[in-house]
Amino acid sequence: MRDNLVVAKPIHEIVRKLQDGGFAAYIVGGAIRDLMLGREPKDYDISTSATPEEIRTVFGRRQARIIGKRFRLVHVRCGQEIIEISTFRRNPDSTGQIADKIRQKPVPENMIFRDNDFGTAEEDAWRRDFTVNALFYDPVHDDLIDYTGCGIDDMHAGVVRAIGEAGLRFEEDPVRILRALKLVGQYGFKFDAKTEAAVRCHGNLILHAAPSRLSLEMEKILKNAYCDGIFNAFHDYDFLQYSLPYLEANWNSPARTYAMQLLAERNNHVLQGRYRNSISLAMAAIALPFVEAEIGLGQHGKLWKRDYHTAANIRRIIREVFQPHNMIKRLALSAQTILSFQPDFFSPNKKRSTLLHRQGYGHAREVLMLQNAVLWQDENLVSQWPRPMPTNRRHRNSQHKRPKKRNPHSKNEN
Repeated sequence: MRDNLVVAKPIHEIVRKLQDGGFAAYIVGGAIRDLMLGREPKDYDISTSATPEEIRTVFGRRQARIIGKRFRLVHVRCGQEIIEISTFRRNPDSTGQIADKIRQKPVPENMIFRDNDFGTAEEDAWRRDFTVNALFYDPVHDDLIDYTGCGIDDMHAGVVRAIGEAGLRFEEDPVRILRALKLVGQYGFKFDAKTEAAVRCHGNLILHAAPSRLSLEMEKILKNAYCDGIFNAFHDYDFLQYSLPYLEANWNSPARTYAMQLLAERNNHVLQGRYRNSISLAMAAIALPFVEAEIGLGQHGKLWKRDYHTAANIRRIIREVFQPHNMIKRLALSAQTILSFQPDFFSPNKKRSTLLHRQGYGHAREVLMLQNAVLWQDENLVSQWPRPMPTNRRHRNSQHKRPKKRNPHSKNEN
């Protein structure tokens, strides 16, 4: 666990600029957690005493854009990156007792529908979900603040502890259950007793969350290089039935075991800097074994023969695997292209030179290599199907990223 937190220079400058404008400003959330664990944060969130309008004044209208209704915040452009800046919140004065328009039934009494009551830094910390998410770091003055008094200790102990009464926290926002399980699956953390009991008791509250939020959360999970551990945590705590019911229904099948092996291998490739964390590639890795199970040639690794119905079957199976999430069409189409490509690598009727230049070859080749690493271990495939040449500077730079270390304590059953 690191005590000296090294923050990216552009983030340091954003915090400094807000402070120079007369506002309190801190790095918050998962970036602090990653920094303390010695990981490179995938993104940074900043929270400040400035209102969204004041944030926009500090950075200018061209650089800053106010977004959101339920939770208004500001996106500030920093080079090629977008940094999310929120205003300190306090617990809202009222919750919404309104009907669920989709299911025509009342929502939980304490569910929060609007969260734009601004407050102080301390009030903001106490309204957060878990102690390990309530740490505030000021990089300008190198000051780590723990308003709950438990966050730093829980980080060192690897404990997910709800702030306040866990059941109430989950009722206020059921997506917090999903995020609690992500902490367990991604970091190998453990629940304290009360939070664990609430997770097991209130999992069905997630049915009240907006479908669009859940689909966005699923995209974030699939982009996460520890998503195999997250899905294992979902299953262990009886949550997968709500998140990916198809996967839960087939949990004890050979196809599910193979899917998690492919996904774990994909995650290792990402952590080693060998490939970027593509959502559609993760979707294809999960769906491939189920496509083989339904239209394949009898066992994993034998793939399938193409016929008139193949494309429609692959499309349908992808949709079934990821229901009830409405995945972005381009991601689903890309996953379908990746899977449709797989038998062509072994077809005597397909010219190698043609496949090397076909659209989608790069992603399809990566899924081929995942299968090779898990099942075939055929060294000839690596030389036969080389990596595509980078098409621009951004891709070239991505080839030289420093490999990340996988947390030895995170779960990886497969």
